[in-house]
Amino acid sequence: MADVAELLVEHYQKTFELTLDLWEQRNRTFLILLLVVGLATLLTFNPTKLVAEPLVVSYIARTLGGNYDSLRVGFPYFLIQSILLMAILYFMVILYHRTTLILRNYVYLAGIEEEIRSRLELAEAELGFTREGRFYQRARSPFQRQIGLAYITMLGVLLVSFLGARIYADLSVGPYWLVGVDVILATPTLLFFLAYAYVSSKVLKRLISKLLRAFAIADGSGSNSKDT
Repeated sequence: MADVAELLVEHYQKTFELTLDLWEQRNRTFLILLLVVGLATLLTFNPTKLVAEPLVVSYIARTLGGNYDSLRVGFPYFLIQSILLMAILYFMVILYHRTTLILRNYVYLAGIEEEIRSRLELAEAELGFTREGRFYQRARSPFQRQIGLAYITMLGVLLVSFLGARIYADLSVGPYWLVGVDVILATPTLLFFLAYAYVSSKVLKRLISKLLRAFAIADGSGSNSKDT
């Protein structure tokens, strides 16, 4: 029994370290995503193009070599914008994926804690191996529940503003085939954002569940009225 408990504790620690590493990677991904959205926004809104676009061309001219003036005249800015859209989709997928892994690992850690407590025959009142389970649920601040919602709101406002502006800009000046590219890339980006928002916030989960129940009740009432 002691050997099994020791193996469980070792496995628990390694899983916790892996989860912490994923947590740090997720935070870096979130910051990178914000930076990419910010850069893409600079290249989208007209008032900033006089500053943002020359900076991009200047960087490329210094990095790859070439004449700045000729690059600025014929540079395909739409290509950079499309690449940034793809980068935003990529980082959004990574953010969702890492978030789901982290949440799953914390549920797993809470389960392992119960197994370890059972193996060690710890009393109910003892705190040992309850950090990610019962102790966390009792000790966390009410404001911790709002942290995920704050991140979701911040990212959501930026994404919707940028994607909306990108589609509007291409509709206004063309070429119109870029609108199709915008929509193709924006749709999965928003879907993964909604999935990220759903798994990250219990507040949103409860709200969506209530809305779905209300819709089901309303739909059921409508069906009954038609039958009668």
